[in-house]
Amino acid sequence: MAANRSLGRDVVIYLAKDPTISIGGGFTNPTFTETTFLDSLDVLIVHDLPLRVYRINDDRVRIQRTQDPLLPGEYEVESDGHIEVTDAPYYKRTSSAMSSLSASGRVRSFPAAVRDRDRRCVITGLPVSQRELLLQRWTKYDAAHIFPVALESMFHNYNFGELVVLDERDGTVNSPQNGLLLQKNVHALFDQYEISINPNDDYRIVCFLDDSYGLAGRQLDPICRDIEHPHHVNDNILFWHFQQAVLANMRGAGEPVFDEDIPPGSDAMDAILSGPAPAERMEFELSSRLGDVMRAQGSLLIK
Repeated sequence: MAANRSLGRDVVIYLAKDPTISIGGGFTNPTFTETTFLDSLDVLIVHDLPLRVYRINDDRVRIQRTQDPLLPGEYEVESDGHIEVTDAPYYKRTSSAMSSLSASGRVRSFPAAVRDRDRRCVITGLPVSQRELLLQRWTKYDAAHIFPVALESMFHNYNFGELVVLDERDGTVNSPQNGLLLQKNVHALFDQYEISINPNDDYRIVCFLDDSYGLAGRQLDPICRDIEHPHHVNDNILFWHFQQAVLANMRGAGEPVFDEDIPPGSDAMDAILSGPAPAERMEFELSSRLGDVMRAQGSLLIK
């Protein structure tokens, strides 16, 4: 069973040209600011002139770029130019935990470089202890890909390969500039686009659903974005993730959240085929697993 991202929304969005049909919505929390909302609308709506956004519940109050929390309510978007809901593609992804890739020599340098750079969860701030560093014990942490490995062929389509420093052993998607060290529970939220980072708003953490871990409003740790470091995280890739999070959570009824917890011994194929968007998910799973096999074969060739 897939979770419904739209259930219980307290923000509803309309276009002024057709105020009877909702184009999407979201959830408020004390740190989901008016600026975050406007940045999200810039992703959600194609426009050639600036947008004007109003809260229309009581009186018609225009939303400004402030750090004030967005209030629950109905919002209307207008412009003097053309506006429409974007048809930009949303790419489903499943967990990219590095445990599934550790056998590959080609990607082994990715977690090592991300761990060496960050040495803490860059969202919660939880540091890796000296003893954990001494023992090289990373059981609480994952080196997470921002742009998913399963979409590696598309990495070049966005010209991200030209923006990162490459290790000669790695494919471009495995550049540490496409990685963050995250606690495992935070990594799961990041992969499902329940949380993201807005590099255009002081690298604030954005929670699109509930904020049970108290992450919203924090800033991405500066240690991973120090421009003096050759492997600093790339802002363009971070913003791509933010765009995907907006599409997943705020466009229409939102995208389904896939259940990753398929019990041992159960039929994984049956679980996928009986769930939401079975064709797209099956294609993604096959692509991901084929990529793992190809990377593993590549590691044998370079040894």
